[in-house]
Amino acid sequence: MYSEGLLFVIYITVDVMTYVAWKLSGLPIHRVIGSGTMLDSSRFRFQISERLRIAPQSCHGYIIGEHGDSSGRTRQSML
Repeated sequence: MYSEGLLFVIYITVDVMTYVAWKLSGLPIHRVIGSGTMLDSSRFRFQISERLRIAPQSCHGYIIGEHGDSSGRTRQSML
């Protein structure tokens, strides 16, 4: 088992997969992070870049909350 490092889980059913990853990895709980909205944030930035006709790397915007209907974009992140 590893005691160093950080495990970042990106998945739709992030709660379950993050728990499984934490249990199987043997890492302390503070070293396993899950995000179900990272893919949504990437899609959001891509859509902004398409509409504004700029590079996706130049767009900043984040989707927060649980994945699905309860997630939302942050206004300040789009500035």
